[in-house]
Amino acid sequence: MNVHACLRVDATHEKVLVTLVAENRGERRAWLPRAIAADPEPLGPVFDLRLRTADGEAVVAYIGQPAQQAGAASDYVELPPHSSHTHTVDITRAYAFAPGEQAYTIRYAGAAVADIRHPEAVTAFATDPVMFRHTVP
Repeated sequence: MNVHACLRVDATHEKVLVTLVAENRGERRAWLPRAIAADPEPLGPVFDLRLRTADGEAVVAYIGQPAQQAGAASDYVELPPHSSHTHTVDITRAYAFAPGEQAYTIRYAGAAVADIRHPEAVTAFATDPVMFRHTVP
C-alpha cells in the first residue's frame, strides 16, 4: 500500500478547519478511517496538536467527543488506486486552544487498511507537521 497525505489549515473566522488530502499511489485499494476522511468533527484525538511556546511545544488536550473504535466496513472510506480524497474537519471545539493569539503545530499519524475484510491489518502513514496561528477571544 502506498498512501501519502498532507494537511492544510484554515484558522480564519474564529474556526480551525483542517483539510486532509490523502493520495493512494498504489495499485490496490486502501481504506481510510472515517474519523479523518468523512466525519465533520473529530471523534477522538485523531490529530497531534501542539502549542508552540518559548520553551518548545506543549500538547493541546483533546476535549471533543469520545473516540470510537473502528472495525466495521462502515468505519472506513475507500480510496481507489491512483486516486485522492480531500476532507475538511472542524477542530475548533474539539481541542483546548489557549486564549489569545497562539502558534500551533498539527500533524496526523494514523493508519490505512489494505483489506477491509481484515481491518486489523493496517499500514501506518503520517503527515508532515503544519504550523498555524489561531486566536481565541
